[in-house]
Amino acid sequence: MESSSRGRGIPLQVSRNCVVASIQIDLSDAVLGRLRTDLLQLIQSSGCEAVIVDLSGVQIIDREEFEGLRQTMSMASIMGAAPVLCGLRPGVVASLVELGADVDGIDAAADLDRAFELVEDRSDDPEDA
Repeated sequence: MESSSRGRGIPLQVSRNCVVASIQIDLSDAVLGRLRTDLLQLIQSSGCEAVIVDLSGVQIIDREEFEGLRQTMSMASIMGAAPVLCGLRPGVVASLVELGADVDGIDAAADLDRAFELVEDRSDDPEDA
């Protein structure tokens, strides 16, 4: 079991000055821990100013898993990379709200293209110039 959790990380790539994490597997404490470590290291080494977490491959997420993701997104923000969630399925969103997950203040987009647009709109903000 240990070797399977090590081998099942979340793929990360850098595109348009963003780290993109494409979550296509079930989340667990081990997967979330590895994501957190890998993501924060990549933010530091790349200097990216945004993180997009694509959840389009996630069928089910519970409140604790979502809180783990939210904490990771907060850490990314502290490191200077603004986080955006995208690809959440309607059923996942409904379940999170019904379970009382803290969804306030989360920047989200329907899909990856719109997430990049949101990030680009932020960078075009005159206050950032």
